[in-house]
Amino acid sequence: MNKIEELRIKAHEYQMTGKIKSAIKTIEEILQIEPNIIELRFKLGDLYYLLGDMDRSIEELEKIKEQKPDYTFALYRLGIAYFRATKFSKAIATFQYINDVEPELYMAYYWKGLSYYHTGQIKKAIESYHHLREYSPNNTLGYYQLSIAYKAAGKYEKSVKCLETLLAEDPNIVSVNYHLGRAYLGIKDTEKAIKYFEKVVKLDPQHKDALKRYNELTNPDDMYSFEVSPL
Repeated sequence: MNKIEELRIKAHEYQMTGKIKSAIKTIEEILQIEPNIIELRFKLGDLYYLLGDMDRSIEELEKIKEQKPDYTFALYRLGIAYFRATKFSKAIATFQYINDVEPELYMAYYWKGLSYYHTGQIKKAIESYHHLREYSPNNTLGYYQLSIAYKAAGKYEKSVKCLETLLAEDPNIVSVNYHLGRAYLGIKDTEKAIKYFEKVVKLDPQHKDALKRYNELTNPDDMYSFEVSPL
C-alpha cells in the first residue's frame, strides 16, 4: 500500500468519526503529493462547507471547475457555496450554466430561484421555480418558495393557491399557515387572515409576528385607524 492509499484510509476514518479538521488536513496532505485527484478535491470543498468556511470551500471547488468544467455536481456544490457566502450573482451564473448543460439537475433551478429572490429579481425567481416544477412536479420545497415569491410580487391569489395546496398535504406546517395569513391580508380577506394567524399561534405560541398580527386584527384600537401590511 502506497502513501496516498494510507492517507486516503486515514482521511476516511477521520471523517467517519466526525474529526472533520483532521480529515481536511489529511486530504490536503494527499493533494500536495497529487493535486489532480478531483474526487478528493471535491471532498475537501465539501468538508470546508460543513465547517461553514465558504471561502475555502469555494476556493477548492473553483479548482475543480478549472480542471473539469463539465463536472456539474461539483458546480452545483459551488453554486450553493456562493449562495451561502451571499455571492448571489456568482451563484446565479453557476446555476444557469448547470441548467443549460444539464437541466435534469433540477434543484439548480431551486437555488437559482433563491438567489434571484435575494437580489430582488422576483419575476426571475418565479420563472426559476416554474422550471423546477416542470422537471419535478411534486417538489414541495420549490412550490413553497414559489408561493413566497408570488406573495413578494403582490400576486396574492396565486400565493394562496400554492399555500392551500401545501396545507392539504400537511395542515400543521407553521410557516405555511403564517404566509397564508399574510397572503389573505394581501387580498383583504381579514377573516381568513385571522384564522391562519390564530392557528400559527396555537401551533407556535412563541411566533411573535403572528401573535402581533392576530392581536392587531382582533383587537383594534377604536381611536386609531390602521392597515396591517401583508409584507
